[in-house]
Amino acid sequence: MKIDDRFSEFFNKPKLIDFQMMFSQLHLILDSGTTLQHALKEVAQYVENNKLKSALLNVSNNLGAGISTGAAFRKESVFPMIVAPTIEAGDRAGELSKSMQKLSEIFKLQHNLYTKVNNALFVPKLAAFIMAIMTVAYIKIAIPEFLKLYEESNVEVPGIVSVVSNFVNLILDNWYITVFIICLLIKSWQIFAERNTYIIDGWKLKVPIFKKLHFHFLQHQYASIISLMIGSGLTVPDALMQAEKVVSNSLMAEDIKRVYADVVRGHTLTSSMKRNNVKATFDGLLITSVYAGENSNQLVLALDEACKYYENTLKDSIEPTSTKITLLVLIPMGILVVAMYIFTMIPMFSYMSQLQ
Repeated sequence: MKIDDRFSEFFNKPKLIDFQMMFSQLHLILDSGTTLQHALKEVAQYVENNKLKSALLNVSNNLGAGISTGAAFRKESVFPMIVAPTIEAGDRAGELSKSMQKLSEIFKLQHNLYTKVNNALFVPKLAAFIMAIMTVAYIKIAIPEFLKLYEESNVEVPGIVSVVSNFVNLILDNWYITVFIICLLIKSWQIFAERNTYIIDGWKLKVPIFKKLHFHFLQHQYASIISLMIGSGLTVPDALMQAEKVVSNSLMAEDIKRVYADVVRGHTLTSSMKRNNVKATFDGLLITSVYAGENSNQLVLALDEACKYYENTLKDSIEPTSTKITLLVLIPMGILVVAMYIFTMIPMFSYMSQLQ
């Protein structure tokens, strides 16, 4: 793939709100009695994202060519993994419109959560940026003036001040090399993360600041996927099979795989989750919700209630997490600035005492 194609693909990637609006429109059009093939063409006319528009038209054409609904959606990589099995299940159960509505609700919820997270992270990002500018400005502008003054006055300067000053100047004067090294480090991290997903996913559940947020997100994701799949007409084993592919953590996917094997052997979902919670990826509250749902034959309803609980928990956790991240960023940088100020002022105090 050419570099310009990669840039085009990145910037033209559909957003969660695009999927939410698209499935909402498909739900309304299908409810009016229109066929899926025609509904896809209608919605494609008003979709602004070119990649998504092309995918909708391709699905419509493939349906016209006799390809099954699930297979037609699977052929288009633009759609998230959850889309094809949900639509396929809804098609089998004669509830295609309902499946579109459920997908719309899922993407709306995800969009709201991601928006809230991004808004909460704005303050830490801004604070880090301002602090970095202030730090560099102090080292680049103020310290050289102090060094010049001390040199003219024959005052000895702590070695660390000169080392830090020279290091920052080296980075700024050779900015292109700095940018290259930063890009290289980012790319190296991406390669490491891709090849060591299991390790990274383990860290996500252990890092103090993020672990609770990520854990609750996984509970919400698991509950919403299982609810969506079963509500669309899939059996519990089939729903688990899809959940294993979609969840955002390989440790949870591993636990789900074991749960699936137990359920296929005839065990209940509750007992299977209890027995196979090897990586501790299932919350006790979630297991209790599943138990209540299975015993009342209202599993979808119980999972939906669990989703609401985890959604509210996530919303309540985002702001405190943002505050912790802000402190985590500001405190080390603040210590650096204060330390540099003290080290640059010590010779001044020494010089003043000599004059007296």
